[in-house]
Amino acid sequence: MVQEFLIIFIPAFTLGFLHTAIPCEDKAIFFFWSFGIAKNPKRSIIILALYGIGLMTSNMIIAGGTILASSVPKLVIPGFVPDPYVINFFGAFTSMFAGIFLLFFITRRGYMPHSKYSKSIVSLNWESKKTPYFFGVLVGFAPCIFELIVYSWCLQYSLVYGFIEGFLIVFYFSFGTFVGLFPLALAKQGTSHIVKRKDQGKNRIFFIMISIIIVFNTVVMILSFLQISVFPVQNI
Repeated sequence: MVQEFLIIFIPAFTLGFLHTAIPCEDKAIFFFWSFGIAKNPKRSIIILALYGIGLMTSNMIIAGGTILASSVPKLVIPGFVPDPYVINFFGAFTSMFAGIFLLFFITRRGYMPHSKYSKSIVSLNWESKKTPYFFGVLVGFAPCIFELIVYSWCLQYSLVYGFIEGFLIVFYFSFGTFVGLFPLALAKQGTSHIVKRKDQGKNRIFFIMISIIIVFNTVVMILSFLQISVFPVQNI
């Protein structure tokens, strides 16, 4: 349990929490407050919570599809037994390469995932409780590169250990995103200067997230090279 917490929970949860500070989640929260969608603090919290639950729903649905995909090799190849160390090593190597590529991409041009949905926020019926939930689901089904990396981790751990481990890593990330929505929204309600300050330092957040991805995958590659499993091997 301690090993799982340190190696899986902390990176996934932290990525999810920081995910709320990049443009995709920030856009939605900014519009919630600036256009007066919420009529009172209680309604604000309800809207934000429903939106966050919608995000979690789409994340977990995609995770379910990813887990199902991980069962294909076992169905196609009779007697298929994955080598946990090989899959973890090359899975971590691929994720690290994607993180480095993203860093190269971000330093040369803007990166605004989900931004196309921000324009439709004010035209939606926010009197209905279903609106923030389904809007969260809609946004969540257009994954940014960080979510895609987490889904790749889900596939990796589902192949090697089982569906529970694959499910958990997406859940931790998704839960981190949900938790991160509230302090960011409260900060924006308190002062509009937060928005400008965040825009100036958004690349710093990207660098932190990519650093977490690189460190996490480096640890997994080292453990795999040393033939040390993140989870008990009998879960395969």
